[in-house]
Amino acid sequence: MSHRTLLIAFSLLVLATPAWAQRKRCGTPERAPITASTMAAPSDCGYWTNSPQPEYDPNFFYDIPVVFHVIQNTSGDGYLSADIINDQIDVLNEDFQAIAGSPGAPGTNGKIRFHLATSDPQGNPTTGITYTTNNTWYMDSGNYWDPLAWDTNRYLNIYTNVIPCCYGYVADFPQTGIVGTTADRVVLWWEAVGKNPTSGWPGNMGRTGTHEVGHYLGLYHTFDSGCGSSSNCYGTGDLICDTNGEQSATLGCPSSKSSCGNSDPFHNYMDYTDDACLWEFTPEQVNRMRCILEHWRPDLAQQFPAQENVRLGSPANPVALLPGQTNAPLAGEIWDPKVDHSSFVPAAVVDVLLISYSPVNLPQGAAGTLLCQRPFVATIFNYSPGTPFQVPIPNNFSVINAPFYAQAASKQGGGSWQLTNGLDCVVGNQ
Repeated sequence: MSHRTLLIAFSLLVLATPAWAQRKRCGTPERAPITASTMAAPSDCGYWTNSPQPEYDPNFFYDIPVVFHVIQNTSGDGYLSADIINDQIDVLNEDFQAIAGSPGAPGTNGKIRFHLATSDPQGNPTTGITYTTNNTWYMDSGNYWDPLAWDTNRYLNIYTNVIPCCYGYVADFPQTGIVGTTADRVVLWWEAVGKNPTSGWPGNMGRTGTHEVGHYLGLYHTFDSGCGSSSNCYGTGDLICDTNGEQSATLGCPSSKSSCGNSDPFHNYMDYTDDACLWEFTPEQVNRMRCILEHWRPDLAQQFPAQENVRLGSPANPVALLPGQTNAPLAGEIWDPKVDHSSFVPAAVVDVLLISYSPVNLPQGAAGTLLCQRPFVATIFNYSPGTPFQVPIPNNFSVINAPFYAQAASKQGGGSWQLTNGLDCVVGNQ
């Protein structure tokens, strides 16, 4: 067979190969040699070091504003709708919070949340999405980030284009001095974005975004540098001790795979497994990412500390409304405290539950003061002691920091109402 025939055959094979098969899973650069910049403190989550500390455990939420820069060509290729981009934000939240009922539920709740930015760097309202048409930039060429980037100290900048090399990449790791420069970015192949991107390929659940944002927050591949040293797992390999050492990347979705004398962590988001096979960050990976937010990206995220207060009234009302979670309600989730009135009236009672976002004081005589909205929501339930109730919290980032109040009242038969204690919460705080 002639060289020309071979060349034609190879060209036809490439043309017949789908775009996803011509790309690597990840194009994030390998770690460079140690420099003064990459050795800078803190060593808790350094470039070549890691030391998990309890203060980095997920005891509160980090909220990260995101801007998507959608780059198209003049034919319209590369266009992504707001719905698709919101789907990708949902995937990030599912995976970084291990949200119940989602594909990421088996993982670790890192209490790291993402939302499309609601104001731009000048303080103007925004959708958190920009659109640009440029054939060169669409091919991931040219310094498109210089004119397009929003303040990289304060926004996670995600660019979408055709990326010839790979499904996605980050420009570099946060310890290298890239933070605050226009080059600091996550780049995603536009057909890998969202919950239902290009069908027929194994990365079609939006986990490319999860993987690359993991790099953006300081995580390395689970197979970085091979097996590493089991006696020095915080200084070799991926610097994480609760991810088993892995000799090389896992492809596909195997039922089992071992190397380095142990089973490989191929369900970890930082491996190369198919999206359907990925469902976890480990606790130490979460600890490292939160350390990165504390020390290397200190201006990126807003912190929401715990706040859930029980209100007894004056004089004190009977204690009946009990927190059912250790967490305050979150936007888009279900809040489920409990009513337990067994201590002050017989079990056969009717309760009125009052929910509020706009409190006003309504005097209730000697029983105390009731906080409710105007007009208040009065929902009648027939509860046995300890029964939980569920209240949907609006799936809207604008309600973050909004006060939330609930109070119950009980009576037996035709008797008088007795107010219970109330709960004061702030939506989205934990």
